[in-house]
Amino acid sequence: MRLHRRRGERGQALVEFCLLTPVLLLFVLLTVDVGRAYFQAVDAAGAARAGARMGIISDTSDIGSAVRAEPNTGIPDSVAAWGPEGPGQANGVCTSAGATCGDASGCTFGAFSGTQYACFSVRACQLSGGGDFGSCMSYGPWGMRPQDGSSNHGLQVLVVIKFSAVTPALSVIVPGGLLYLHQSAIAEELYF
Repeated sequence: MRLHRRRGERGQALVEFCLLTPVLLLFVLLTVDVGRAYFQAVDAAGAARAGARMGIISDTSDIGSAVRAEPNTGIPDSVAAWGPEGPGQANGVCTSAGATCGDASGCTFGAFSGTQYACFSVRACQLSGGGDFGSCMSYGPWGMRPQDGSSNHGLQVLVVIKFSAVTPALSVIVPGGLLYLHQSAIAEELYF
């Protein structure tokens, strides 16, 4: 038996292919960017944990060096990547409570300038329990680590990465194709 197609059905498959191909291509490109963003968010989380861990160890440890030099991170330890929080910069050295530790504004979008795509900031918090136990109740200003010898305090380390899309797909969904990935770690038991 021979099937006869109607005249209007001959190009239907081609039209469907032309309509679905851009959508499928968009999903593939988004998968690439989402995978890269996830990888960089994991890097930022590791850097934040490294800074919090260094803050727990002692009051003379450099939280900034620990954040920037996290061994598993793909963020280079350079001034170009970290900006004013980079190595050798005033805000990049966090060994004393009186000095600014990281970005003093808490890594807002305006903190990123030029080629800088990573930022970190530190702030102290007041713990709910007695001594050095409990959870953070209230936070101090960004850029300040806990005072030496004080009790009932904790520490929050924030790392932000400016993520630029490599495919045009993300630019369609997110204005400008820029995402700011925030990761933080809280150290609730500090021994100074």
